[in-house]
Amino acid sequence: MMNKNIAMMRGKLADLTEKRKILRRKARLICKEIPTMINPALEDVADMDIAGAASLMDDLVMQQAELLNLESSIKDLEESLYG
Repeated sequence: MMNKNIAMMRGKLADLTEKRKILRRKARLICKEIPTMINPALEDVADMDIAGAASLMDDLVMQQAELLNLESSIKDLEESLYG
C-alpha cells in the first residue's frame, strides 16, 4: 500500500513538474512579446497596442500566480517523498 502511495505521489510530481515547464515557456513568450508591442523607439505612443500589452501583462500575472502555487505543491511533494 505504501509503495502505491509513493508511486501516485511520484506521478503527481511528474505531472506538476511538466505543467510548470509548460507554464514557464508560455510566460517567457509573453515576456518577449510585450516589448514588441510597446516600444517607443519603433513607433509613437499613440500608435502602440498598449491595451494588448496590458492584457498580456494580466495573463502574465495569472501565470506567475499559478507558477508560485505549482512551486509550493512541488516543494511539498518533494519534501514528502525525499525528506
